Amino acid sequence: MLHGGTKSCGCLTRINSAKANAYDLHGKTFGELEVLNIAKDHPKDARGGVWWHCRCSRGNEIDVLASLLATGRKTHCGCKADPQYYSVDITDRQFGRLTAKYPLKDRDRKGGVVWHCKCECGNEVDIPYNWLMYSGMQSCGCQRRDHEQSLSNYLTHVNGTSLDMIRSKKIPNDNTTGYRGVYLIKGKYVAKIVFQKKAYYLGVYDNIEEAAQARKEAEELLFDGATAHYERWKIKADADPEWAANNPVEIIVSKKSASELNVTFLPVMT
Repeated sequence: MLHGGTKSCGCLTRINSAKANAYDLHGKTFGELEVLNIAKDHPKDARGGVWWHCRCSRGNEIDVLASLLATGRKTHCGCKADPQYYSVDITDRQFGRLTAKYPLKDRDRKGGVVWHCKCECGNEVDIPYNWLMYSGMQSCGCQRRDHEQSLSNYLTHVNGTSLDMIRSKKIPNDNTTGYRGVYLIKGKYVAKIVFQKKAYYLGVYDNIEEAAQARKEAEELLFDGATAHYERWKIKADADPEWAANNPVEIIVSKKSASELNVTFLPVMT
């Protein structure tokens, strides 16, 4: 559950099954299976389940219950259990920046073939077949590094924290209380703030207004304070690069009380 594997008590599976029986799945794709039409030789089962005739990416055609498709319990014709499945020739096939060159004698933990690949950046890496075909492997790692470099050039970071992000007042899409950093847990409102990849809890409150006020005060002290400190430091750093090299920005945070933070901004500037 902590890692996202379990998402309900089982009701979600039942809901998805019911939806699958109610909706037209014609033309939809589930994993390797494309739904062609309702299976003529399979009437509804005892529970009212509908059978659909599907074609696998390997070319095989099978009939599958709608509930198995919708709940992800059936995503292929059985080809993935076939040892030959791992022997598909993908020589010179491109996967993003990667080009598969030739298979190795090595096998991954599941027995799949490992392919020697060449990346557009010039690096050569060995990657399992499944990673290329089904896990979205697109580069040797250079794509992620390029993205992170581009992001770091765009955003201003201090001690691993993006000042551009903490300046933003946008409420996340998954927020349910209407206030950033305020969460309803077991009938109580919990306030917290995250800085330098560490969460600081600001107390538990009976009403949302008190929790929101605690979060607001923490933002003013930490977020607004960090931004103002950096802007002052940047002015002095631009005028004296040698001083800046010897006096990098450092922000130290600790808990002052159950709901208050103690923040030290370095270097001290007069």
